[in-house]
This record gives sequence, structure tokens and C-alpha cells, in this order.
Amino acid sequence: MMKKILVALLVLAFNAGMAQRLAYIEIEKIINQLPEYKKANEIIETQTLQWESEVEAKFEAVENLYQEYVKNERMFSDDVKLQKQDEITNAEKQAKEFREQKFGKEGELTKLKQEQIQPLQDNIFKAAEKVAKDNNYDYVFDKSRTSNWIYVKPEHNITEKVMTELGIKPE
Repeated sequence: MMKKILVALLVLAFNAGMAQRLAYIEIEKIINQLPEYKKANEIIETQTLQWESEVEAKFEAVENLYQEYVKNERMFSDDVKLQKQDEITNAEKQAKEFREQKFGKEGELTKLKQEQIQPLQDNIFKAAEKVAKDNNYDYVFDKSRTSNWIYVKPEHNITEKVMTELGIKPE
């Protein structure tokens, strides 16, 4: 994000002699008003809860195996002890792998979020591009909570125009 802003500022500085038309949108405000976004979040939340439940069950199974082992350890032969320890270790490893598969950096939750949210963001970008072209804006930026914009003139905010383009009634 910081790179984008720096590049934009460099472009602006380079073209300082030319009149540049700037605008900004608030993507977060737009996306939060999309009914599809609410539906996507429900899908993500439902799936997340299911996977969390499955992960929890796997770790509970590991804990049960361990408790059973501790309770009966005295009765086990050395071979059985090793077998039970391996069983516990393998169950724990599988539970961790499952958790990583679902919630890891490249896990299924990340893919699901991308699958559900990316098309919505693409639609916003297309609408913003159309509004920018229709109104002769040279640059359109996102003014999010994490952006480094210190001050922006409200008259450069085209969020409502983009929302109208998307068929959303601005509040």
C-alpha cells in the first residue's frame, strides 16, 4: 500500500506542471453496503465455525488419547507404551496439519475469502474506473483507515458516484 502511495506521489510530482484530476473512494464503505458482501461474510463465518469445530474435535481426541495413556500407563508393556506414544504424536501432528490446511497462510480459509471477496472488489474497481473515465479523473485512490492520507478535500470523494454505479443507494 505504501509503495502505491509513493508511486502516486512521484507521478504527481513528475506531472506537477500539468493539471491532474484526482479523486478518492472509500472502498470499505462501499463494500460494507453490498448485500453480496454480507452474504459472502455469512458463508465465510459458517465455514470458519465448522472448521474451528473440527479442529477442536481433533485436539480433544489427542487430549483423550493422552489422558487414557496417563491413566493406563502402568499397565502397558514398553512396546505398548511406545505404540501409544506414537499414536498420540501422530494424532497431534494430524490435528496441527489439519489446522494449517484450513487456517494457514495458504489455507482453505484464505482461498475461500479470496473466492468470495475478490469478485466484489473487482466490481468496485470496474465501477470506480467507469466513474473516473466518465468524469475525466486521472487518478483514483482508496482512502482507507490504513492509508497515509493526512488530508483530502471532501469534494474529491467519488464514493457515492461509485456506489450509484454499483446500484447501491448512498446513505
